[in-house]
Amino acid sequence: MASNVHSTEQGLRVHYLTNLGGLIALAGLDMEPPDFLLGALLSIARETVAIGPEQRAEIAAMGQVKLDERATGKRAWTSWNRARELHSITLTSAQIRRVIVALGRSAPKESGALASELLRTLEEVECDG
Repeated sequence: MASNVHSTEQGLRVHYLTNLGGLIALAGLDMEPPDFLLGALLSIARETVAIGPEQRAEIAAMGQVKLDERATGKRAWTSWNRARELHSITLTSAQIRRVIVALGRSAPKESGALASELLRTLEEVECDG
C-alpha cells in the first residue's frame, strides 16, 4: 500500500512547482495546450541566453509589476529561494548501497527499499550528530 507521507523536500518541490504553474496562469498561458506551452517555454529558454543585463532587468521589472498587482511576489520569491536548496540527483542502486554503508548502516538487498532506507539513514545520522 502506498503511503501519502512525503518528505519536507518533496513538499517544497511541489510548492515550488505549484508556484510556477501560478506564474504561467498569471501570464495568461494556463489554457494553452501542453505542446504549445512547452514549445513557448523552450523558445523563451533559448532566447534567454542572448538577453543582456539591461533587457533582463526590464523584463524582470515587468514581471514584478504583475506580481505586485496580485500580491504574490513574496510567496513566489520564497518558493524560488527554497527550491534553489533542492538538488535532484540520480544514483544507481549500487551507489545508494555504498552511501548507506558509508554512513554506518546496513543496506537492504531489495533495490526498491534503497531510497527509503537512504532517507531514513540520513535522518538518523542527522539526529545522531
